[in-house]
Amino acid sequence: MRNSKNLLDIELLWEIPLAFLSWIFFKTVRFLIRTLVNINANFNKKTVFKWLLYSDELLRKPLILPSILVTGPRWNPHVIAAGAGPFDVKESLAIDVKTCLDSAQSWTIGVYSFPSAKAITHIASDGSSFQEQWHQLKLNPGKYTLGIRYYRWSDQVDLPAINVDGNQIINTQSINNDDINGYLKNLTARDNIFYRCLNYYIFTLLICQKWISQKWVQQEYLPVGDTNNEFFYGVIYQGCSLNFQINPLLLNNYDIYLTIYNRSSLPVIWYQIKEEKHTTPVVEKDGFYLIRLRSQPSSDDSRIIPNHENLKINILNTF
Repeated sequence: MRNSKNLLDIELLWEIPLAFLSWIFFKTVRFLIRTLVNINANFNKKTVFKWLLYSDELLRKPLILPSILVTGPRWNPHVIAAGAGPFDVKESLAIDVKTCLDSAQSWTIGVYSFPSAKAITHIASDGSSFQEQWHQLKLNPGKYTLGIRYYRWSDQVDLPAINVDGNQIINTQSINNDDINGYLKNLTARDNIFYRCLNYYIFTLLICQKWISQKWVQQEYLPVGDTNNEFFYGVIYQGCSLNFQINPLLLNNYDIYLTIYNRSSLPVIWYQIKEEKHTTPVVEKDGFYLIRLRSQPSSDDSRIIPNHENLKINILNTF
């Protein structure tokens, strides 16, 4: 339990060297996995493309979980998530946005370079007015992957068809609602020393963020963060809870999603916050949290600015 600044300073004497080793390990593993994935993509030229839904079935495949934990390690348990690709694009990529509009009130599709996973562009329900069934994106020649996130999804959920350079390469895929996100309750059972070492440095990075570049902290903590969201984040200690005081205007204009992660970056607590004053359950182990604020459909969010004045977060020591 950290009830003393001096105690925390003493812990940093060994936390910082261990965090540095973890950061090197993370970068090394990410490089190796991306290299293996790239080699596999080059050998499997006749791939039949389809959306890969985040599920128990997907996570049983070799290297999928390690790949996620070095590409988008701040897991979003509040969405239906799926990925597709990589595929070659010469000029353009088109997405059946009508399927997205029918499947969820709020959604985002990101386009990423392969194998670097750099965010290239995105389309989203927020602030967009789609006049046609297909929305086309002009892209430079190269390999790309897609990532889709559905919030506020409907009873019937489908993943959209994809067209590349005039050829439909992915058909519409239906999702069984009974299977949606059931895998999340089993995620922490997969935890082990390998995953802990991968993301061990994040806890220390967030403790030390007042002394280092905020841009670097954001790049490490939100490597593929949804650009349609606002983010608040920090550490949470064993035996503590988070207390929120939220401006009512913020609640009226944004969906506020809380995720608390362990030091392996696996979610242990997640839900939507819907009241102005809220205190989380006590956290059993050290970890970190991420608040996602997503503009509600048809909201007038110009009246309120998401900042620490309108969303106050305090750590409560329960002892």
